Amino acid sequence: MKRILDVPGAINLRDFGGYQTNDGRSVRSGLLYRSGMLAGLTDAGRAAVRALDVEVICDLRRDDERSAEPTPFPSHDPRQIQISIDPGSGIALREEMARTSVSLEDRIRYMVEINRELVRDHVAEYRRMFDVFESVQDGAFLIHCAAGKDRTGFGVAAILFALGVPRETIVEDYLLTNIAMDFEGFILPRLKDAYGEIDIEAAKALSGVRLDYIEAALGEVDATYGSFEAYLDEALGVDASRRAALQARYLE
Repeated sequence: MKRILDVPGAINLRDFGGYQTNDGRSVRSGLLYRSGMLAGLTDAGRAAVRALDVEVICDLRRDDERSAEPTPFPSHDPRQIQISIDPGSGIALREEMARTSVSLEDRIRYMVEINRELVRDHVAEYRRMFDVFESVQDGAFLIHCAAGKDRTGFGVAAILFALGVPRETIVEDYLLTNIAMDFEGFILPRLKDAYGEIDIEAAKALSGVRLDYIEAALGEVDATYGSFEAYLDEALGVDASRRAALQARYLE
């Protein structure tokens, strides 16, 4: 299957179906999508997204991000649900970058902490994400944030865990951002506009993903709850019966 979708103006747009589960079934393709913000879609890009039959768009960006780069569809077509996630370390990183040059090590440290905070401080938001996910009736579900990698990355990991996809596969899907993202053509110019000249490797640490980042999130889950299944159960309320219902819809 074609996982990375070449849609004009899209950022990091991927089908995260098609993966095999622990019990030998596979996630249906054409129903689950992840991406960065959609504001850059061309006319052809908007038509291509329409052709995906997306029923619900789950937007994890902050209000100021949505105002600056609005989604180019009416709020009801597809239905758009806004769940604002803004980790404290992300706020601190933006403030640091506005004031001074931040080292590669500092950027990595901030990103690691952001991923821990997604687990620790945003239970309510990911709980709501699952409610939205379960509300899909007939079409596809698309989840996104600004770049489609951190807030979206953890949300997608949680969905795939709930569907029974193995941890190592989930990590592989997370790391695929580094291939799907147009770093030179899209990300680097935006970072330069925002912060001036920036070291390439440091920029990649900020705008790409690293194994350290997802392992920080998964490690926080394990340390706090013992397992991802327990996190789904105890924190997000996605118990065995809810997981079974999701699997019945999304697995084949």
